Amino acid sequence: MPQTMIVIARDHDLSADQRQKPQGLLTTILLQVVAAQRRMREREQLAELSDAALKDLGLTQADVWAELRKPGWSR
Repeated sequence: MPQTMIVIARDHDLSADQRQKPQGLLTTILLQVVAAQRRMREREQLAELSDAALKDLGLTQADVWAELRKPGWSR
């Protein structure tokens, strides 16, 4: 059975005109959930970086832990 994949554009992938158009409530909620999932995934990837890589980025383990404690919806 073929699988269907739904791809949702990230906010920064949208043009300024598209971001300004009013959206339905369901679309707005869905975009927020996708953005929260992306932030959580990025925070998990940050936690996997070595101390040397963090140093290159100007970050410490304390910075990483502070970021990991944030809820997914927090920027």
